[in-house]
Amino acid sequence: MLGNHNLGAAVQVNSAFTNSVGDVFKNTGVQVSYQNLKHRWNYGISGGQMPYLTGAYSSGIGQVDGQLVGVEQQLIYRQVQRGVSGVAAYPFNRVHRMEFTGGYTNYTFDQQLRTTLFDPNTGEILSKDTQDLGSLGGLHLADVSAALVYDSSVFGATSPIAGQSYRLQVSPTVGTIRMNTVMADYRRYFMPVSFYTFATRVVHYGRYGQDSEDERLMPLYLGYPSMVRGYDYYSFDANECTADATSTCREFDRLLGSRMLVANAEFRFPLLRPFGVGSGMYGPVPIELAFFGDAGVAWNKGEKPDALGGSREWVSSAGVALRVNLFGYMIAQVDFVKPFQRPQKGWIFQFSLTPGF
Repeated sequence: MLGNHNLGAAVQVNSAFTNSVGDVFKNTGVQVSYQNLKHRWNYGISGGQMPYLTGAYSSGIGQVDGQLVGVEQQLIYRQVQRGVSGVAAYPFNRVHRMEFTGGYTNYTFDQQLRTTLFDPNTGEILSKDTQDLGSLGGLHLADVSAALVYDSSVFGATSPIAGQSYRLQVSPTVGTIRMNTVMADYRRYFMPVSFYTFATRVVHYGRYGQDSEDERLMPLYLGYPSMVRGYDYYSFDANECTADATSTCREFDRLLGSRMLVANAEFRFPLLRPFGVGSGMYGPVPIELAFFGDAGVAWNKGEKPDALGGSREWVSSAGVALRVNLFGYMIAQVDFVKPFQRPQKGWIFQFSLTPGF
């Protein structure tokens, strides 16, 4: 609508763990961006706030003034990221460009312990209490980055269907902590015959340097639907966990680290058109079916993946994905996935709003 000017805005409202008006503000994500493509040098600016929430839950029986009561506790850990950044890009041609970014980011942290006491016989709530725990202290960071980007991929209704892309990026960070972030992302899409695509991706993302594992930084996580499917945070149960000298749940902690490597492969095709329903690439409804395999490994400084002689184990999964384009506004995806390194879990359904890689 604006020609060579792009303007974007996004709002994300999270009602989880909301206990006050202040929590509503902290749990709301806002992002605003502007990009000018009028000249050979493209440039833009963006800014906003994004919260990240995690927590833990426990329940049991206790005593208050000699009376047995039920006790439920929630530990809420919140990280809020606020910042502004600018980007400049110089395209060498239609598919190849250099990108340079720089900006300032502030991280704040807070923790809450919420305790509910109730009558174990009737379930009547006796009292509720919220205790603000100590903060780890904020972070003030300035960062710059340079990236070499190539992208000749052709996007279909729900995911890329042909071409290739890569991104090589280095991002030094200074301020309260010092580190370097490295990304190498390569994707290739083969269409041996009409309508059918074989898609592959290999991604390395890591934090390096003296403060790359500062306790205030949230660790990288393999289990997002866009990385290795079948290992979503909310799908884990306590009975899956085994403990050792360094971890209370090895099965979950092996998904966390300051560095990770992920590989994905998919065989994807429109669900209806290959069977002669309708015309065009997708037929009457833009639905895509994909058979996939995912694998990944996360590790920390001083460790290595087991394939390189280290102790960090790979996790993997395979399954079927169904994607549908919802009127051009978003892409919904349902996965039916088997995680191979979770022997107590069978097949899992996952839902996400994300396009194919």
